[in-house]
Amino acid sequence: MLAIAAGAAFVGLFALWVIVPRFILRRHNDETNPVAIAPQEDFAPQAAD
Repeated sequence: MLAIAAGAAFVGLFALWVIVPRFILRRHNDETNPVAIAPQEDFAPQAAD
């Protein structure tokens, strides 16, 4: 029973320490850059002369 509780505590702390901050940072980045920037024509292949 103690091993199950220790495993559950480890998984919960791991989620709080790794997964939740990644989720928050991803949401923050999505809010600051809501639309993907379209490629500019400068980078498009040019026709040969």
